[in-house]
Amino acid sequence: MAAVFLIVTFAAIGAYLVTVTSGQIEATTQDEQGARAYQAARMGIEWAAYQVLINSAGAFATTTCTTPLASQTLPLGAFGGPGGAFQVTVACSRTTENEGGRAVQVYVVTSTGCNRANCTGVGDATYVERQMQLVLAQ
Repeated sequence: MAAVFLIVTFAAIGAYLVTVTSGQIEATTQDEQGARAYQAARMGIEWAAYQVLINSAGAFATTTCTTPLASQTLPLGAFGGPGGAFQVTVACSRTTENEGGRAVQVYVVTSTGCNRANCTGVGDATYVERQMQLVLAQ
């Protein structure tokens, strides 16, 4: 009777440990995917800042930032490791403000990095998305 009790107790402890361990592994994986999505979004912000400040005659600054709800999608592949194809979607809007009699172009850039082919905000339990916003004046 004592042997059966010990076997059942150890089996329950083993099942609990397997459950906890698999949960920790899943949380670590999601944390890593979140860091990759953040870096993808940051890369999109830096790319857009370059397009607006340095390459201001390019298509992104002259077309995308002036068209309402337009965006540019940059596929990034595995982005440093396995776990799905990452991509970043960069949206931009431009307004002209008057500061002391001088026209200033104000750009609002929103970058969304995710681990799916379409950053819609809807996905399964492994979907990860990070979003950043930057305001530039020129």
